[in-house]
Amino acid sequence: MKAMTRQELADRAGVDRKTLFNYFEFHKEELESLGVRPNHIVPPCAVEWLSVNYGINVDD
Repeated sequence: MKAMTRQELADRAGVDRKTLFNYFEFHKEELESLGVRPNHIVPPCAVEWLSVNYGINVDD
């Protein structure tokens, strides 16, 4: 798993960045505990959590 930008995650999820933002807001505390910070690249552990919980295919 590697770190990704929010745009990369949104593209892989097939949603726009606003929808991805809603995912983040809904799980804000959980994602913050995984190291997600505003305006930063999403860390690998959070990318993995999002891929499992939202079914996002993040494999290259």
